[in-house]
Amino acid sequence: MMKRLNIINLILNFVVFIACLSFNICIFIWTKDYDVNISIIAVAFTLVILVIFYLQKLFFKKYTNGILVKLSDMLASISDMREEEVFSMIDDSIFSKLQHQTLKLINILKSQNKKIGTEKNEIKALISDIAHQLKTPLTNMKMYSEFLQDEDLSEEERQEFNEVILLSLDKLCFLVESMIKMSRLESSVINLHKKTADINNAVVSAISQLYKKAQSKNITIDFEPKQKILLDYDKKWTSEAIFNIIENAIKYSKENTTISISIEKYEIFTRIDITDQGIGISEDEIPKIFGRFYRGRDVLEEEGIGIGLYLSREIISKQGGYIKVKSSELGSTFSVFLQN
Repeated sequence: MMKRLNIINLILNFVVFIACLSFNICIFIWTKDYDVNISIIAVAFTLVILVIFYLQKLFFKKYTNGILVKLSDMLASISDMREEEVFSMIDDSIFSKLQHQTLKLINILKSQNKKIGTEKNEIKALISDIAHQLKTPLTNMKMYSEFLQDEDLSEEERQEFNEVILLSLDKLCFLVESMIKMSRLESSVINLHKKTADINNAVVSAISQLYKKAQSKNITIDFEPKQKILLDYDKKWTSEAIFNIIENAIKYSKENTTISISIEKYEIFTRIDITDQGIGISEDEIPKIFGRFYRGRDVLEEEGIGIGLYLSREIISKQGGYIKVKSSELGSTFSVFLQN
C-alpha cells in the first residue's frame, strides 16, 4: 500500500514539474519578441507555485501521519478495552463520529465479556454442584446394593433398601438429564428440521414421557386432541419444549391436582395452553422465569438448575413462535404459540 502511494506521489510530482516547465516554455516563446520581464515574472510565479505545492505536501503528510497515529491509538483502545477519547468529541467530523461508534463498540464488548464471565462462573458452580450431588446417589446405590447381598435380610428390609436404590436412581437420572440439557445449551445443538406434521403428536410424546412422574403425585394430565392440526415444525425439539413446561407444572403442583392441556388453531398461530393448579408465579418474576439459570425464590428447595424454560423459549422462538404466561395463586397457564 505504501509503495503504491509513493509511486503515485512521484508521478504527481513529475506531472506538476512537466506542467510548470511547459508553461514557462510557452511563455518564453510567446513573449521573446515583446517583453523579457513577462518571462521573468512567469518564472517567478512558477517557482512560487512549486514552493506552495511542496509546503502543502509537507503539511498534508504531517496531517495524515497525525491522523494515522490517532487511528492507531483508537484501534489500540478497542483491543485494550479502554474508553479513551483520541479525537475531539466537540468537532463534527468523520473522525469524531468514528470515535463515538468505537466507544459504543467498546461498551458493548465490555458488557458481553461481563455477561460471558458471569455465565461461565454460573456454569462452573452448577457443574461443581451437580458433581457433588452425584456422589450421594452413587454412594447410596453402591452401599445398599451390597446390603442386598446379605441373605439374612428380612423382606421388609429388602423392600426398604430397594426403595432407597430406586430413589437414588431417580436422583441420578435427574442429574444426568440436567447435565445433558446444559451440554445442549452450551454447544448450541438446537438444530431444527421442520416437517409438516400433527402438533398433537408432539404434545402426546411429551405427556407419555412424564406419565409416571405425574402418577407418583397422583396428578392427572387432561388432554384430548380435538382435531388434526398440521404445522410445519420440528417434532423432536417442540416436544422437548412442551416437556419442560409440563415437567415444571408437575414439579410445582400439589398432589391430587390436574394439569389441563388444550390446543386451539387461529388464523396465524396455533396456541397450546398448559394450565396447572400449582403454587403460581409472582407477577414480578414472570419476566425472569425464562432467563438462563433463573430459579424462583419460592422454589429454591425443589430440584432443578433453571434451564428448562430457557430451552423451551429458545426452541419455540427459533420456529417463529413465542410463549406467554398467566399466573395466580390458583395456578399458572403457559401458552405456546407456533406459526401455522
